[in-house]
Amino acid sequence: MQAYIDIYKNKEVKFKYRKKDYVFSLSHGLFSSAEIDTGSHFLLKVFSEYLDECIKNSEPLPQKILDAGSGIGVLGICAATAVSDTKGFEKDKLEIKFQDRDELARIFTINNALKNNIPPNNFSAYTEPLLAGSKNSFWDLIISNIPAKAGLPVLEDFVQRSRGILSEKGRAFIVVVNPLALFFETMIKKNAALLLCEKTKGHTVFVYKRDLEKSGQTLPCLLKERFYTDCPAYIRNKSKFEIEKISYNMETVHGASGFDNPGFDILTAAKLTKKLGQKIFSNKDKPSILVWSEDQGHFSSWFSAYIKNDGLFIKNDIRLIVSGRNILSLVMAKYNTENNNQKPQNKIYIHCAADIYLDKEILLEKCGETGFSLIAYFPEIVPGTKFAETSWESFETLLEPGSIVIIAMASSEAETFDRKKTNAFTRLGDIKRKGFRACAYCKKSNQ
Repeated sequence: MQAYIDIYKNKEVKFKYRKKDYVFSLSHGLFSSAEIDTGSHFLLKVFSEYLDECIKNSEPLPQKILDAGSGIGVLGICAATAVSDTKGFEKDKLEIKFQDRDELARIFTINNALKNNIPPNNFSAYTEPLLAGSKNSFWDLIISNIPAKAGLPVLEDFVQRSRGILSEKGRAFIVVVNPLALFFETMIKKNAALLLCEKTKGHTVFVYKRDLEKSGQTLPCLLKERFYTDCPAYIRNKSKFEIEKISYNMETVHGASGFDNPGFDILTAAKLTKKLGQKIFSNKDKPSILVWSEDQGHFSSWFSAYIKNDGLFIKNDIRLIVSGRNILSLVMAKYNTENNNQKPQNKIYIHCAADIYLDKEILLEKCGETGFSLIAYFPEIVPGTKFAETSWESFETLLEPGSIVIIAMASSEAETFDRKKTNAFTRLGDIKRKGFRACAYCKKSNQ
């Protein structure tokens, strides 16, 4: 875990809450990379006032805490520490769960929890959808700096589901940007009992609880192959697409990376892939494919349809692994790819990871062979990291001799990437389109 922190950490910041000092590692790859954001400051202030009232009136303090959409873990860490530091609180009864859709966020949350002396036995962290969990989990405190871009149906569903998984005396504390304040106020009054609404110039904090006179309990969604069957609010679009005269079907959800339509990075990579044709799998009897950090499955779905419809000759079945940071994207990419698959024997897997360099040995094991036959690489470039150098090192480990990597990104980033190419590779092709560039490279057979 420390290797991820070393690579992705932007800075460390000091933070004081209820007279206690904290230190948090921040990352350019995650929300609020320069400082602890003002929304979190405001929410913690409101929670501190609530905690003082509980202590004053000898009311029970929350023992089970859920930080939903945890980011780097600030809210859950501060709230849990404030509760556990209260005189008379039995610390061994404290249970904190952090959840975020981003694997890098999970790693930073664990690091920050340990850095700020949260005992490992008292917390867990998961890469999963908002409010995912066991059907029997009920929380005394749900706290969230709710992601504004999650999509209105998901945000409405968040209110319904959070209401349903609160304990009898549980409370939900959420902070939202003011343009969403009226929406949340309406949803909370419709589904729960609104206890408090406080505003600042940019944010609003809501506190609410269950209202047994209103609609009944809504269970948390479960992370599974099609998690949104339990949570249909996530579904955004179902459509048919065509790239390079090859059609494929896609379902997309809110909260996952990318847009409903394929980006120009996908379009350029597909064009280059088709141009290379049979060269991709020359002399590969059992090809293994890695698609890294793409959206909700446009390239892998198109590629499956391409294999099926455009005559790439493959003697045996293929193994395709889709990997990246966003678990929602990966689940959808797997489903969409299987939906466009040429035959059920072709195996599709997902692996949630934050970095191809740090996970290369695990990916190689999942390949099931001596190396991948093809890597399609759509990286998210995080400032301050040596993405090009480490990526080329990873490709040398992951690819079989004579195999191909296709990278697609903004043209300026591709230029930097190309300059860092090692002597183990030769360039096979290069296509540019509307500010994006796809390049193909072959690993030399003598490497």
